[in-house]
Amino acid sequence: MKSHSILIVDDEPGFRELLVEAVRMDGFLADSAPDVDEALALVQEKHFAVVITDLMLPGGQSGMDLIGAIRKLDRRTFCIVMTGNATTEVAIQALKEGAYDFIQKPFTLVELISSLKRALNHYATLRENESYQAQLEEMVAERTGETMKLKENIEQLFDSFVAASVTAIESRDPSTSGHSERVAELTVALAEAVNRTEGGVYGAVHFSSGQLREVRYASLLHDVGKVGVREHLLLKAKKLQPERLDHVLQRLYQRDLEQVLDLYQQAWATGHDFDPGLLSTLMKTRQRESDSLVDMLRRCNEPYHLPQSTLDELEALENLDFQHWSGRLTPLLDPNDLESLRVRMGSLTVPEREEVRAHVSHSYRFLSRIPWTGELANIPQIAYAHHERLNGQGYPRGIQAEEIPVQSKIMAISDVFDALVAKDRTYKRSVSLEESLDILTEETRAGLLDRNLLDIFIEARVYEVTTMQPREAP
Repeated sequence: MKSHSILIVDDEPGFRELLVEAVRMDGFLADSAPDVDEALALVQEKHFAVVITDLMLPGGQSGMDLIGAIRKLDRRTFCIVMTGNATTEVAIQALKEGAYDFIQKPFTLVELISSLKRALNHYATLRENESYQAQLEEMVAERTGETMKLKENIEQLFDSFVAASVTAIESRDPSTSGHSERVAELTVALAEAVNRTEGGVYGAVHFSSGQLREVRYASLLHDVGKVGVREHLLLKAKKLQPERLDHVLQRLYQRDLEQVLDLYQQAWATGHDFDPGLLSTLMKTRQRESDSLVDMLRRCNEPYHLPQSTLDELEALENLDFQHWSGRLTPLLDPNDLESLRVRMGSLTVPEREEVRAHVSHSYRFLSRIPWTGELANIPQIAYAHHERLNGQGYPRGIQAEEIPVQSKIMAISDVFDALVAKDRTYKRSVSLEESLDILTEETRAGLLDRNLLDIFIEARVYEVTTMQPREAP
């Protein structure tokens, strides 16, 4: 307390010096000024803990004016007013102007020092509080910095985890390399377009930055469950795997040899002489008949739309057999082969398609085991519903429109669009941008996709997010 500076302001030199000397004798540092101007000059040069000022000062300015000016320069300074014309009104006015205390002349030095010490005690308490507050703020800033760093590290960890998961997905299904990233870009872009939409069904919908991050993660991880699907189904480009088709064709060739051998033996048994040319002729005749079957098998094995006429031709293969090495007659095509070749569109049979579709449930179970933070808590549900359709014909749960999260409806459009325009799917052909938008429109008319979201997708040209960028080779 003794190190604090005190300023005495009074126009009477003798009285002023007396007060200065008394304050110094009590161990305080003290300066003096005769008027407002000199007092303010000193205040601007250094900080005074307490200013003791007379109310009546020369130069047309009062102690009240000085107090007001000091409060503008340094609000930490405490002011004590001295006056010989004390009234209740004057005292109240001084306190309103910011004076800490009010001393009526004449007063004793004991009264002055007592008032000064009270002011300095209060001053010291406030400074200690300020120091404590500053320390608290510094600690809070430090802890906040640590928390932000921890949050940043957690976010980086999530980003790394998501990136690793996407890598795992694409290593299982290289034909869809980049699909998850493109779906994420499209989904976030469509969500941002919804944010910009005024009026309409989605005019009141707004996704926060945290929700946009949530939907991005959900989109990146929507196919993570494919790690639980047998790899050969994910990579199945044709209805019969190449080695299986070769096996069937080999059986057909064996059957031709068996029939030619039977015909040749019959000719020999009926008295015909041995004729090597006859064997060649019979073999060529059988091969010509089999060529049409081979052609039909190859056409049926493609994953494209299979017309009914071709399906009818398959019936001709159902009753064909060949002789097994054990001697028994065996069907040329077993039931599983026939089931695969009869698939009207795509390369998967119904059981195989259900197994692939199960990747959605695998994704949900996988994502549900991750302790997502609050703003990411809906990731499992969003990913779970991206194959659901408004009319209840989606999977895996067959839920209706009102049960499907908006984020999932957005992702559904992005997912279907990217699958349509993708040029790297071995089991389907790529379609043009115009044709893909037409197909999406048809799906909204069929009650599968959300028409209002598709309108935003088209009007905001969201599709350009991926179609206008060069794609990396898988």
